[in-house]
Amino acid sequence: MTTFERLQALLGKDFDLPLEKLERDARLEDLEIDSLRMIEIMFSVEDAFKITIPAEQAELKARLTTFGDLVDYIDGLVAGKPGAP
Repeated sequence: MTTFERLQALLGKDFDLPLEKLERDARLEDLEIDSLRMIEIMFSVEDAFKITIPAEQAELKARLTTFGDLVDYIDGLVAGKPGAP
């Protein structure tokens, strides 16, 4: 299962987001993922993927605008790349 599929399943199950809306180009803002919800998602992601998310909330907001950005960021952390996209 890819990071994209795992993240889709996680957000669908834990955050009641419709799977059909979780496409790479879907804007997080359009998915109603605000800063508080992003923090909740990041805690779930850390548990599910066994990673630590080092970025500050403001940095995440600037770097992650689409679902694809989030997938790529998590992929980079899972791979152990310190400067994940």
